[in-house]
Amino acid sequence: MIEIGNNIRRIREIKNYTQEAMADKIGLSVTAYGDIERGKTDVNFTRLSQIAEALEVKPEEIVTFSSNVFNTTNNNHEGSVVNGGGSGPSTFNITIDKAVFDKIIKDKDEEIAFLRGQLRKG
Repeated sequence: MIEIGNNIRRIREIKNYTQEAMADKIGLSVTAYGDIERGKTDVNFTRLSQIAEALEVKPEEIVTFSSNVFNTTNNNHEGSVVNGGGSGPSTFNITIDKAVFDKIIKDKDEEIAFLRGQLRKG
């Protein structure tokens, strides 16, 4: 999970956000948020989605982050994703490994099972 934490940190830094701002946006303490970036805390899909929303990117862009395809146009927290090696912004082209989709599906299946259990209790 440390790779995802590093990816979150690198995107946060590109976006010029502080850890404090991110922690506030997703409702965590700065320490808890920092533990995510350091890979000390595993990130489930729900938390990854919250972080992605705060960073204004898609969850899969965090998972598959590569600095050669991510670029910012300014420091106003407006990022543009560009094709690596291109001279200007264009659509974000990404190939996601099947394992990423399998992980997303597994997390969603677990979330659905939990919610169904909660409905049965009520």
